[in-house]
Amino acid sequence: MLSVVAVVLSSAAQAQTSDSALQANQLFTGSHFSSPFSGLYVGAKAGANVSDATGRLRQPSHTSFFPGVTVGFGFDAGPIMLGGEAFADFHHGSTTRKDAGFDGKLGVPIDGRYMPYLRIGATSQWPDSRLHYGFGVEYKALRSFGVAAEWTADKSNANGIRRHNNSFTLGVHYYFQ
Repeated sequence: MLSVVAVVLSSAAQAQTSDSALQANQLFTGSHFSSPFSGLYVGAKAGANVSDATGRLRQPSHTSFFPGVTVGFGFDAGPIMLGGEAFADFHHGSTTRKDAGFDGKLGVPIDGRYMPYLRIGATSQWPDSRLHYGFGVEYKALRSFGVAAEWTADKSNANGIRRHNNSFTLGVHYYFQ
C-alpha cells in the first residue's frame, strides 16, 4: 500500500502537460482546462470478495462473486484529480454481508487516458462502521466511458469477531460530459 502511495505521489510531482496529453484531453473534453476524469459519473462493477472471520466465530477464507454500483464526482486540482464516490457492494457471501459507504479519491491522470488512484473512506453496514481503503486504475476508453480495475479492503472487530474483506473488481463508469 505504501509503495502505491509513493508511486502516485511521485507521478503527481513529475506530471507535466505534454502536447499528446493536451490533445487527448481536448479529444475527450473539448477544453484545455478539464480532465477527462472530471465531472459526475455513475457506474456498475463486478468482482470477487475474499473474506474470513476469526475469534468467537471462525470462518475460513472463502471467495464470493458480487455486483456493485457507484456514483461519484471528480474535479481537477492541478496535476491531480480529487473526488468522492458513494458505493454499494452486494457481496452476500462475505463475512460482513453487503457493504455501502463513501470514499474520497486522489488520482493522477496520465496522458489523458489513464488514472491510477487511491481511495479512503468508510463503509457502514453490518456488523459495524469501519475504515474502507484501496487503490485502482481507470482507463478512459471513450469520451463518456471509463473502465476501472480496483482492489479495496476493510476490517471489522465487532462482538469478539475479527472480519477481513478484500474485494477485486472490474467496473464501467459513465461520465455526464
